[in-house]
Amino acid sequence: MIEVTTTKAMHRGVQIAVLSERTERGMMYCCRNKCGKPKATEKWFGTQGEAIANERYEIDAVLR
Repeated sequence: MIEVTTTKAMHRGVQIAVLSERTERGMMYCCRNKCGKPKATEKWFGTQGEAIANERYEIDAVLR
């Protein structure tokens, strides 16, 4: 089951929420933001740090 974690981040004024899901390989993490542009697919990562870094990259791409 996908759950929102308590981890929150901000990047360039955009709030980022971290989601987690327990899989057979352990915990996987994904992010969503309030940027306004919907994503075609969600990317899942092995750590929260990787998920947040990817989300920051995607926010930068949208806000340029």
